[in-house]
Amino acid sequence: MEKPEQKLLLYKLSDRLFAAIQKNLQLERRQALLVKLGIDTVLNVIPKLIITIILALLLHELVPVLVFMGSFLVLRGFAYGRHLKSDLLCTILTIFVFVGVPYVIGTGISEVYRLLLSLIFVIIISIFAPADTVKNPITSKSLRKKLKRRAIGLSLILSLLQIVSNNYFGTIILIAMALAALLLMPYESLVVNSQGKRR
Repeated sequence: MEKPEQKLLLYKLSDRLFAAIQKNLQLERRQALLVKLGIDTVLNVIPKLIITIILALLLHELVPVLVFMGSFLVLRGFAYGRHLKSDLLCTILTIFVFVGVPYVIGTGISEVYRLLLSLIFVIIISIFAPADTVKNPITSKSLRKKLKRRAIGLSLILSLLQIVSNNYFGTIILIAMALAALLLMPYESLVVNSQGKRR
């Protein structure tokens, strides 16, 4: 987990940036909340990205890591999805997945399997995106529709990109789609307890 003083520094920086933006722009309450959320998200993500890029450079995997990371983050930006409760666990898994997946993929899988799997992921994304989180519930119906349209559109674009790419990069994009789709799934509805009732 992040040290208290590190968190305090991030909070102070976030508050100062937000105050500067609010001073120069007249924001409505909803806009202000979105701006604050965006600042907090960026400040939380930057250290993870820096560590990930350094490791990718050391392993000579910068381009594949950037392709994987970019595909996932762009799609997740509209599809939303689950988050881990612990910052430390999130950081470890983020770095491990972003660097590890491109590093261990090998040559990738063929176009036919990639096409079939990408269609499955597009269907999952079209059904479940955008997925609310506890910290960021989507209360606006118009925003929900807009996010859904963009998530579906992006998943279709990524599907096309992974088909026209070679096996290696196509597989990287496909796994990014799979991860984004997995984080949308309502796990509770898939778990059955011993009495046969859904939890």
